[in-house]
Amino acid sequence: MKVLVPVKRVIDYNVKVRVKADGSGVDLANVKMSMNPFDEIAIEEAIRLKEAGKAEEVIAVSIGVKQAQETLRTALAMGADRAILVVASDDVQHDIEPLAVAKILKAVIDQEQPGLVLCGKQAIDNDMNATGQMLAALLGWGQATFASDLTVEGDHATVTREVDGGLQTIKVKMPAIVTVDLRLNEPRYASLPNIMKAKKKPLDEKPPPSMASTSPRA
Repeated sequence: MKVLVPVKRVIDYNVKVRVKADGSGVDLANVKMSMNPFDEIAIEEAIRLKEAGKAEEVIAVSIGVKQAQETLRTALAMGADRAILVVASDDVQHDIEPLAVAKILKAVIDQEQPGLVLCGKQAIDNDMNATGQMLAALLGWGQATFASDLTVEGDHATVTREVDGGLQTIKVKMPAIVTVDLRLNEPRYASLPNIMKAKKKPLDEKPPPSMASTSPRA
């Protein structure tokens, strides 16, 4: 089984955000960028599934600017097997809307045919919490959101969800979309040898038109 994990490049959570003088947006000049923390948790969980023999391959996918290569290299250094970058914008200030991201991801998934997609529940820059749900709708797959525990057995995944009233456990048939919450795991640090190995792992760069054209509903 392949596990596909979308990752997003965001301002590092330790950085104090600065607003532009004209108030038009966030100043990204000389600002440290990193992987969205929820996506880090999703990558960690995918790697653990592979280590447990539940998955054969972990694929990290990012949609955005060329600079997202750094974010994907981090995922590869953590343990992902390969990465795909869909260059959908040349402007680092441009944040691609969740529906557009979901449509491009659907095209990638149509090509890769993963058995499970693990997403961060939201990105810390816009907090929309929408891409995973939209992607499930486009694919017609089952979904489990806000996962704090995940077990894969055969063609089903058992997910414990964090809801307003406490915890809820559901079973979904795979292929499925699971969005992960903070308490699912603690991501590992990438070791120096793995950082060096990540430079040799495959990272494919693709434009969005060729990806979206494979999807009739995109």
